[in-house]
Amino acid sequence: MKYLWRAVGIYAAFLAQSLIFENINIFPCPPDMLLTVLVIISVSVEFPAASALGAFAGILTDVMYGNVFGVKTLLYMYLALAVSIAVDKKNCNSPLIMSWICFVSIAAKEIVLAGLKAVFGYAVSISYLTASVFVKGIFGAIVTLGIVLLQQHIRNRRLNSANYIKEESV
Repeated sequence: MKYLWRAVGIYAAFLAQSLIFENINIFPCPPDMLLTVLVIISVSVEFPAASALGAFAGILTDVMYGNVFGVKTLLYMYLALAVSIAVDKKNCNSPLIMSWICFVSIAAKEIVLAGLKAVFGYAVSISYLTASVFVKGIFGAIVTLGIVLLQQHIRNRRLNSANYIKEESV
């Protein structure tokens, strides 16, 4: 039950990606909101839950967009697993570190997908790969920065209001 809201967040990011962000092309590629939200969630959960949520995000993507079923499922699952294992959960409150983690994850996804396309004989454009790494990565980093700052602001407001209520009752 405690992971249900995270799965709902992944689904909401998938819907936003499918309905809104697919139509926004910055240079030749749309931003990747689903992976951004997946990275943010993967930092806050343990690795079995992160890989399950990554597989859920990948299945949603494969069902909607995949030419070969399972490729993005495995890719998202392993990216979420790698982020969850590699990140120190106690020291990852810095918005800049979270933005960097998101940028690196998006770049890794784009490079792996381009490599898989090249292996299977599809044409891969270096200019498109470069644009997608930087455009999607920078967009993801900026969105991550905003979300983490908003989370910290909400957490601080709750702590301040709890301290205020405690002082008033004394």
